Amino acid sequence: MNLSLSKLALNAGMAASTLTRYYNDTTGSVGITQTSLENVARYSGFRPGQMPGRSISGMAEPDALPYANDNEPRPAWITAAVQAASNGRNGVEAWIMKGGALDGMGIMPGDIVIIDQNRRPKTGDIVIAQIIDPVRGTAETVMRLYQAPFITSHSMRLGPQRPEQVDDDRVSIAGTAIGIIRHPE
Repeated sequence: MNLSLSKLALNAGMAASTLTRYYNDTTGSVGITQTSLENVARYSGFRPGQMPGRSISGMAEPDALPYANDNEPRPAWITAAVQAASNGRNGVEAWIMKGGALDGMGIMPGDIVIIDQNRRPKTGDIVIAQIIDPVRGTAETVMRLYQAPFITSHSMRLGPQRPEQVDDDRVSIAGTAIGIIRHPE
């Protein structure tokens, strides 16, 4: 945005020293509040932790998509496996991994992940989560690695990404992975 930290803070409705004091602190004793981050987000249009240039508009392909909403043709054995995994089990459904956020864990784009909405996640589990962006008024469904109390990506292609804290308000877990189906290609 080509602004100094002081000007950015002022434009976001905060004291000019709010951001510079945090940025210049070498002792690690100065923190920054969530309210300050949200003020900057409201002014800049970028949520906390989002790097400029990352598309979060509705035009980008989702990170994960319910199997029932996918229109790609699949072999009959995959359809049968999905039905067998979820048949008669309340809260169990299949999701398709669309993004590369978990390729370091071996979950590749196109993999079908069976999610149990009734299972409580443990550290190290793969989960489906919803991230709400109050600034833009949008929600994003993602598949991530759960490292209590955070969800994180684990990708060799995308590199390090900011973990999101699960607070059951802005970030909430919707289910835990109990199986994976991969089409060998």
